[in-house]
This record gives sequence, structure tokens and C-alpha cells, in this order.
Amino acid sequence: MATGILATDLMSVAMSTQKKAPRSLYKVIKSSHSKMGKMTLKNVIEGNDQNYVSPFFLIDEFGPMQLPKSAQFRVDAHPHAGIIPTTYLLKGNAHHRDSMGNDYQYHEGDFIQFTSGRGALHMEETGDDLYKNGGVFQGMQCWLNIPSHLKKSNPSASYLKKEDIELVISANVTIRVILGEVYGVKSPVKLLMPVIYWHISLKENTCLDLPVDPTQNAFIYLLTGSLEVSDRQEVNAGEAVLFERDGDFITIRPKQEADFLVLGGAVNNEPYVANGPFVLNNELELRQAYEDFKNGKFGNIAETNGMKRP
Repeated sequence: MATGILATDLMSVAMSTQKKAPRSLYKVIKSSHSKMGKMTLKNVIEGNDQNYVSPFFLIDEFGPMQLPKSAQFRVDAHPHAGIIPTTYLLKGNAHHRDSMGNDYQYHEGDFIQFTSGRGALHMEETGDDLYKNGGVFQGMQCWLNIPSHLKKSNPSASYLKKEDIELVISANVTIRVILGEVYGVKSPVKLLMPVIYWHISLKENTCLDLPVDPTQNAFIYLLTGSLEVSDRQEVNAGEAVLFERDGDFITIRPKQEADFLVLGGAVNNEPYVANGPFVLNNELELRQAYEDFKNGKFGNIAETNGMKRP
């Protein structure tokens, strides 16, 4: 069970941090819409603006979609190298299986982190409960770019259940600390590099001065509602707000009750080469990754796929 802090408000915690300056706005990104088969996607980040969003490399929101019984979305076993795909499930149920032997049925509020490192396989699909009963399917898929000196790390996966996510709770604010640390509350998930991934629910008529590390990136993706940030810039659902690294807190005011993610971490402006499921340092490493995959070094495709539904 997550512990976190429970406070009437966050003032006592905030006052212990000597704030210097609010961050100024860099720009607002409107997500674009696309399809992956019949799945609706909002594409937010696709390798762009790395100076402001790294270590995040790709961000998509899928759904919300109402699925009938026996409907499924499936991506068969496929390789990754040099990146960390993550999935945060907002609604429904999904299934992850990988070449390290991990097999997870996960649900609303759960988080999966798949550290591909030097190379591994995984399969993704809607989960057994959603397949049997139908329901709403929605979530976030985000890739984290691994720094060059760690791209050959051993592959691994971790599964964080909703009930194990640490919380910061006050009268008007709830923060789910999925990755990283805020207000002294720290996620249990081990990381290769500093990352923040916070899910914040903010009630109307609240002003939140959210502390952030002045050396790291921090940006917002709005799920529902509307916000005013920094110099009264209005932000709506499906938009991302990028900030300069010129302050140690972000001022956020909801125009109505809002649900949003705060993402970021260590800045990674290293050159990279990206092709399909690989994000590596150069063309030589990219060619080697494809060779390793073809030669079975990432794992067994049939075993990773497992039994398919009829």
C-alpha cells in the first residue's frame, strides 16, 4: 500500500523549499490525431524538442475507446533497443509479455516500464478482462531515451500496481508519483536516469506552485479540463506545455477541474539515430541491432507471442 503524505494543504511542504523563480513558457504543442489499425492515437511528441522534453522521446495517448466483448488490439512480439517504452493505463485492462519471461495483466492506474537496453522483445494487447467483458480502453504510451553510456544495459521490466503508487494528497490536489520524487514522496520504481512522471488531479480555484529541479526538464500534458500556466497561457486537453529551464517551480491554475501529467527529467541532447523500434547512438549500432534481432539475440519471437486468442 502506498504511503505518501496527507496534508490539509501543501503550504507546509512548499514553504520548506526556497523558491527562486517560476519557469517561463517555451511553447504549447497541440497533439495530432492518427490511427494504428482501428486504434485512435493522439501523437504528442515524436522525437522533437529534445532540449525541452528529454528523456522523453515519444508520447502518444490512445483512446478513450469503448470496446465491445471479444474486441482486441494486439501488437505481436517486436524488438526494441536503446529506449524504455512505458505504458500508463488510464482505463481498461492490457497484457504485456516479454522475452525476459515477464507476463503482466494490468489494469486502470497501473504502470509498465520495459527497459529494452541492448535489445529485447515484447508483445502488447488488450487484456483478458477487457476481451471478455468489453469496456473503455485508454492510456499513455511514452518512450524514454536511454543515455548513450547506458544503452547496452541488461533488459528488464517492472510493473507498478495502482495501489503501490505513492501519493501526495491535499484538499485540492492529488499527485500520483509514478516516477521520480516530489514533495519528499518518491516512487519505488528503479531508473537508469532521473525521470519525473507525475499524474496530478487539481480542483478548480486552486493555484499550485509545483517545485521542479532547475537543471532538469519538466513539461505538462493535459488529459482533461483546462489550465492557465506561467503568464496566464491557456492550455486545453490534448495539449502539451514546454518550459524553459529558467526557474525551480511551475505555476499552474485550473480554469476548471483538471487532470494532467508532469513529465521530464535529465536533459539528453546527445545525437541519436532512430529507426522503427530502435533509438541508438549511430548507424553502426543501428545495423548491429537489426543483425542481433535477426539472429535471435533479443529473444524467441514465438515464446514471447505465446498463445493467441482465436
